[in-house]
Amino acid sequence: GYATISAVSSPDPDSTATPIIRRRLNLAVATSSMWLAASTAFASKFAFGYDLYTLKMKAFASGIHATNGLLALLAWRRSFSTNNMTISRSLARVIRGTIGSLWNIGPSKPSSDPDSPELISNNNASIWGLCTGGLLWFTILPIVSSYPLATVPTILGKRLSRPASAFTFLGSVCAFCLKQSAESKAEDDHDQIARLRKGLMIGSSLHLLMIALKLIGVDGGGLIITGRGLWEVYPAMLAVPFATASSIIVHALVCFACCW
Repeated sequence: GYATISAVSSPDPDSTATPIIRRRLNLAVATSSMWLAASTAFASKFAFGYDLYTLKMKAFASGIHATNGLLALLAWRRSFSTNNMTISRSLARVIRGTIGSLWNIGPSKPSSDPDSPELISNNNASIWGLCTGGLLWFTILPIVSSYPLATVPTILGKRLSRPASAFTFLGSVCAFCLKQSAESKAEDDHDQIARLRKGLMIGSSLHLLMIALKLIGVDGGGLIITGRGLWEVYPAMLAVPFATASSIIVHALVCFACCW
């Protein structure tokens, strides 16, 4: 969330790529906000039957998220110079852009030649493409999976793992923006891109730190600290070790890409 909002609030007037990135990020914020609004208003549908909030809290929180989403959509709409962006044309543009982006997750000019002058740029784009695909997969996984697989990657239990997919989705969009920037050979020229990298680095590092602390046993014991806390507090995480390990690898790859 920090990476997205920070980048959106830092336009670079000298860059032709900035409006495209800002539009993409605004749409990502709108989508995530609407998802969070729905998950608050209909909490039991997203939290395996748990009703987490009072009626007043549902109305207030879902209203805040929905308003944020509408503001992001308005910002996206106002970024176009034309006044002919009707609802149908806007929807068609979003659909075309989404399909095109999905097909574009991989690098546009992959190269296995170690002597290629394009190697560094291609490698950066390839790494960010893997990050995008991995984060997108872990956005979808909690939504379509049953417990305990649905708790990966956030490890927030039945109540919050599905709503938290909104933030994983934001991460995947940020990674895709960085992948596109790597291919344009301009990723180090814009403050906006630097903010995306910084935000992803902070978010992924904190995620890995939290997982490490849980494995060590800060919640009553684990692999290093004596106790049964890890097995009693986080049984879902241990029940799907392959998915948990894959999530750790994806977030570690994001950290690596940010430092590349």
